[in-house]
Amino acid sequence: MSEIFEKRQLYGGAIEIDIPKRFVDVTTYRHVPDHQELFSDEKTDQSVIIELNEIQDHISNADAIKHHYEVLIEDAGISSDKSIIVNYRDLTVDEMPHFDPSIPKYVLLAQQKIAKFNESAENTINIYMALVRLAKSRTDLLITYNEAITIAPASSSMAVVQNVTPSNDQSKSQQLFLAMLKSFKIKDYSLFVHN
Repeated sequence: MSEIFEKRQLYGGAIEIDIPKRFVDVTTYRHVPDHQELFSDEKTDQSVIIELNEIQDHISNADAIKHHYEVLIEDAGISSDKSIIVNYRDLTVDEMPHFDPSIPKYVLLAQQKIAKFNESAENTINIYMALVRLAKSRTDLLITYNEAITIAPASSSMAVVQNVTPSNDQSKSQQLFLAMLKSFKIKDYSLFVHN
């Protein structure tokens, strides 16, 4: 089954991205911090998060995506033995064509074993993370796609996905993430003006 994408307007229309139609805007039913946009597909236990963070000047461009991933696992309380960075690399102009080639852009794939809601049953999650460093705007822009690749039978997620086994097709998931990145466009840079 091929994905049907839908153009989503983020941050009041200042940013747009194509996200599969099956993802629901979480802000329609739950509070999300102002610096984040969150979309979820409960039937597959997948999510897409876009967030705007203050640029970390003390972190080099080459190390910035690893830094943001490490902050993510620290904030989530995931121990280092439950998380691994599989790979990371620069993004090409073709992969994010709406940005000047001089803007640093990176992508990372990581894997985590994590329990939801303080459960003991652990699910295995692939994390696809992209970072765009907007130095002039003082912003580290993160786009993250989370995909459950194994769901423990005792996990509450199993009931939500209705006992459907995740596809575990990493190639398809990477292509889906890259399609989202290719569509990502900032339409109004005044979003980043700080008073």
